[in-house]
This record gives sequence, C-alpha cells and structure tokens, in this order.
Amino acid sequence: MRSRWFHRPFLHSPALGLEKKATWIELFYDLIFVAAFIQLGNGLSSHTSVKGFLGFAGVFVPLWVAWTGFTFFENRYTLDDFSHRLLVFLQMFAVGAMAISAPGVLDGHVFAFSLSAGIAQLVVAGMYLRAYLQVSEAVDYSRFWGLVFAFGGALWVVAAFMPPLVAYGMWGVGTVGVLGSPLSRQSRELSERFPLDFEHLGERYGLLTLIVLGESFVKVLSALAGEGVNLSVYGEASLVLLVTCSLWWVYFDDIAGSRIRSGGGQWVVWLYFHIPLQIGITAVGVAVKKAVHFGWDQPAPEAYRYLLAGSLAVAYFSVAAIDSVTERRQAELSDRARINARWGSALLLLLLAPAGGAMSGGAFLSLVLLVTVAQVAFDMMMAPFEEAAHTELGAKTTAEITRERHAQGNAAPAQKNRPVVTDAVRKGTPSELRRDLYFYFIEGSWTRVFVAFAFLFVITNVFFAALYTLDPQSISGGHSRTFTDAFFFSVQTLATIGYGALSPGNVFGDVIVTVEAAVGLIGVALTTGLVFAKASRARASVLFSKYLVVTRMEGKRVLMLRAGNARGNEVVDATMTLHALVDELTPEGHHFRRVRDLRLTRDRSPMFVLSWAVMHEIDEQSPLGSVDWDKPLGGDLISIVVTLMGHDGTYGQTIYARHIYYPDDIRVNQRFEDVISQLPDGRLMIDYGKFHDTLPDAAAMETLGLSDPKKNGDPSED
Repeated sequence: MRSRWFHRPFLHSPALGLEKKATWIELFYDLIFVAAFIQLGNGLSSHTSVKGFLGFAGVFVPLWVAWTGFTFFENRYTLDDFSHRLLVFLQMFAVGAMAISAPGVLDGHVFAFSLSAGIAQLVVAGMYLRAYLQVSEAVDYSRFWGLVFAFGGALWVVAAFMPPLVAYGMWGVGTVGVLGSPLSRQSRELSERFPLDFEHLGERYGLLTLIVLGESFVKVLSALAGEGVNLSVYGEASLVLLVTCSLWWVYFDDIAGSRIRSGGGQWVVWLYFHIPLQIGITAVGVAVKKAVHFGWDQPAPEAYRYLLAGSLAVAYFSVAAIDSVTERRQAELSDRARINARWGSALLLLLLAPAGGAMSGGAFLSLVLLVTVAQVAFDMMMAPFEEAAHTELGAKTTAEITRERHAQGNAAPAQKNRPVVTDAVRKGTPSELRRDLYFYFIEGSWTRVFVAFAFLFVITNVFFAALYTLDPQSISGGHSRTFTDAFFFSVQTLATIGYGALSPGNVFGDVIVTVEAAVGLIGVALTTGLVFAKASRARASVLFSKYLVVTRMEGKRVLMLRAGNARGNEVVDATMTLHALVDELTPEGHHFRRVRDLRLTRDRSPMFVLSWAVMHEIDEQSPLGSVDWDKPLGGDLISIVVTLMGHDGTYGQTIYARHIYYPDDIRVNQRFEDVISQLPDGRLMIDYGKFHDTLPDAAAMETLGLSDPKKNGDPSED
C-alpha cells in the first residue's frame, strides 16, 4: 500500500515488459486542449490569410510543447498522488489561460498568453525537479529536462513584460531551446540509457490527433446548428466531413499502425513532424466549416480554397515524412509506395488551391475529396489484411496442432478450413522484399488494372490542368479560360491527339506541354508493356479431377487422379509430378512440414491432348505406405500436390498447372468412370460432364472380402 497524499515517482522502462497505458489523469488533462484548439481555430477563422495562418501556427506550437512536455514526463515516470494531481491541474489552468488569450495574440496582445505559456512550462520543470529529488537512478535525466523546461518557461514569463516584437523573439528562442533539446548529444545519450516507451507515446499522440480531428465535426455542426432543415446543406456537410474521415483513416491505419524504424534520430523525425501534421489537421477543421457554404455553381472564395487545400497538403506532407521513418506492420506493398502516394497527393492539393479559381466550388470540393478518398483506397490496396494477436484470431502454430493430434492418437478431426498455401497471410515481411506495383498489377485482375489506370489517367490530367491554370494565357483558343478547357487540353496533349482548337499560348504553356508530352510517352510505354505482359501470359487449361481415388490396378494398390486438356490443343512433352505434404515430429520434438515425392508409374507424356490417368503405387517404399486409409483425415497427411509442365504448341511457351488435394478429397475403393468414347466416324470424344464421377471399385472390394454394393442395394449407386 502506498499513500495517496505523497509517494515516490516510479521510473518506467519498457525493457521491464510493463505495458503503460494512458491514465485517467492524462485523459482528463487532454480535455483542456479540446477547448484550446477550438479557440485557436476561431482565431484562424477571423484571420484567414498567410499572416493569420503563420500566427495560428506560432500560437499552436507552445500549446503543443506544453502538452508534449507533460506527456513525456508521464512516459518516463509513473506517479499519481495528491501533489502531482495539483501540479497537473495547475498546468491545465495555465493551458486554459493560453486558450482564452490565443485569439488576442493574432491581434498583438501578448501578455496573458506569454505568462500562461511560461507557467505551463515551469510546471513541467517542477515535475522534473521532484523526480530529481526522489528518483536517484535518473538524476541526470531529470536534471537535464528540468533545466530545459525551466529555461523555456522563464523566457516566456519574462517575454510577457516585453514589447510584442521583443516578446516574439524571446518566444522563438524559448521554443527552439525546448524543441532542439532532443537533438543534443546529452539528450541522445540519455535516451539510450533511459529508453522511451513508444507504444505509450503512439497512443498519446493518437489521442491528441483525435482531438484535433474532432474539431472538424465541432466546427461543421456548430455552423449548421442555427440553420433550418436543408437536405442540400446537410449533404454538402457530409461530403466535406468525408475529408476529415479520410484523414482519420490515413493516420490511424498508417502512422498509428506503424513502428518507428531503428536507428538514431528516427523517433525525433516522427516527433517533430507531428507538429505540422496536427497544425494542418486543426486548420482543416476551420476550413471545412467554411467549405460547407461553398457555392456549387460559382468559384469558392480564394482564402478558404487555400486554407482547405493548403492545410490538407501540410497534413499529407507531414504524413509522408513520418512514413519515411516508420515501417508498416502489415502491408502487401513496399513502404516506399505509400510515401510517394502521400507526397504526390500533397503536391496535387497545393496546385488545386490556385486552380480552384477557374472552376466551381462544387468541382473544387469534388476534386479535393477525390484526392483524400483515394488515399483511403490506396491504403486498402496496400494493406488488405489487418494485424491481430493470436489470441484474437484463436490461432495456433502448426507445431501445436500436430502435437495435440499426436497426443490424441492421430484421431483429431479434420480442420474446418483448408490450409491453402497460396492464401497464406504474410506477416512482418521486410519492406524491401514486398510486392512492387508491377507485380501487383501483373498478379491482379484486369478490373484492378483498368480501374487503377483510369484513376491515374484522370488524376494526371487534373495535375497538368492545374498547372495550366496557374497562367491563364498558357492556352490559346479557349473561350472561357476555365479548368475544363485546361483539363481537355491536357487530355489532348497527354494522348498526343491535338485537334488544333487549343494550343500553347506562351512559353510557360510550351514548357508544361513539353513535360506532359514526355510523361505521356513514358506512360503509354509503361502501360503498353504491362498490358502486353499480362495479356501474353500463357495459361494452361488443364482440368484435374475433384477427387483422388485409392483403387487396385494389376493387383497393386494405387493412388490415382485424372487430368484432362480442356482446350484440346497440343501440349508437347508434358511432365507430371506428385508430392505429399505431411506433418512430422522428430524424436527431439521439432516440428516439420515435409514434402515427400510420390513416384509415378508414368510421369511423362509425349503429347497431352485428351486425358491422363496419373497413378502412384502404394507399397512399402511409398511415403503413403503407413496411411490408414480407413481414416485418412486423422493422420499426418496434410495435402497432395500435383503439378504439370509442358510446352504449349499454340502459345509456343512453357505452361504449368497445379492442383491441391486434401484428405477429404480421397475416395477409397473407388474408380473413375470412363469418359473417352469413339464416334461412328472414328473420332474420339471425351465427356467432361463425367470427368469427376467415380464408381465403387468392385474388384478392389472383392479383394478385400467385401460384398458388391450393387447386390446389396447400396444407396450410393442411386
């Protein structure tokens, strides 16, 4: 038991294996920042300009520093007594004072904001001072960060009594002093000795991101609260809020689900770029409130276009920077692909801001929404599977399953879901070894290729059309100088059509046309190569029987399957192989899934045109010799894999086909029904309608001393 009034702080270390979660005091502490960011957003809404945005960002940073200082202390120390709570409440009141006075900073009133910001940092210094006095094993760590926040807080307090220009300079020095401290040599050495708990930090910064994302909903709903029921406005609001939902998706499916790469300075980049990320998201909350009232048939106001597109661009640039130092936990494509997608989206959004003056507000919002929603679609394409703990999925290792079956005398029931090897979920694959886009499209369906290329075609033309609109004189021949003219001129240039009605109007237009023509030629070459490579892939039309049969042939027990050439063309020098995948436990307890070769009575065919009866003799040397065919489902046999390779005379290429059989696909004492017959004119006919049909093997049953099912009226013959 420990006293709730006063107890010693506990130094937390992730190396001890203790999981640290956000505490109730931390969650309560975050509530004051909800109000602070709303107030700060109101100030930006009243000063929508470049100067206003820079002032908004400058006020946001000290709020972020106060929050980060407290969060890092909570990350390093576990403490929750009466005195600590009082310090937390004191900092909350200081942050509240910062929130109230934040809009005034944009009008030149610095006293209240500077004094409250200084107090907020001095409170953090006081927390480290207490740890310095009570936690002897981390004296140098507490002393370093206590002095950092004491220095920064003192500068802010003194700046409160200075003229505005001097105060701004002191604010900058104090903020740089705190933010630059992690880069110092002493800080890096301390970080190695006292490692941070990045799981806790990820959770805390995720919660802060939720707060700034929530501002969008607060702003939009407050803007609509005083209006009457208008389905059109509500529909526009829903579309605008999809932008916020897309940002949430990207952050919590990407950044929050990634681990920071090992190496010095990686976590510092992750930390620093959360500043512009959360500034951008907060500014988006202000912008979407204005976007609800954009006219859908007239251009959107310039200031709000730049605010919406610019703040989104800042957010995506920051996400790209954070992605560069993180590794996605579960993904099919390489991490480089997601970084490029974020960079490209940010650049396009920056171009849409000026281009929005040449289009209606509805078109501008639609293009912005297209870019943001495309990020979600790309995220789903990149990571179609989620990472879940074994306990959540009820997963067991194959070794555990095999040991349980052996403990039960090989009588365990068959698995409900067949373990298809090609459908295996790859977890923890290194980024550099994952699929690239070329492999992704070659392997995927034609629908995937066409949808992706259609999107890239449209978005590429939007990009160049936005470039053309930067100079209204860059295109000659258009009547309205609209974005529509620029878009269709881009289509003609990219496709090298050039009808003659539209042409470059000046040097700027000539330069953009030159670049776009080169992009078009390269794009056509890449697309053509990909389509040809995909269309020319030789595919075998080999039909394998649904079942394996265990029967007798010439007095010997054999395992038999049937293969047919459904296309009917010549497959020359076809080769067939058969392999059994079995579970094995060594005497030492090691588990292996071994591939055992099954020798065939005939493994080559000079001309595979009709069908092929593939047989493996089950004798003492066969890997299947010990299988109990009365209950094959309970044994160690996992599957039987058959592969065929041959030279296709039509394609002039080597083709292959593969099929996997499972224990429940084996029919014992059965034979295949005949499917080849001869027509009156002498031609052979193969009946694929009966290709999979089997009949009881009377000869095999008589050999085993069993009665003929036909004589006993076996219902299986109905």
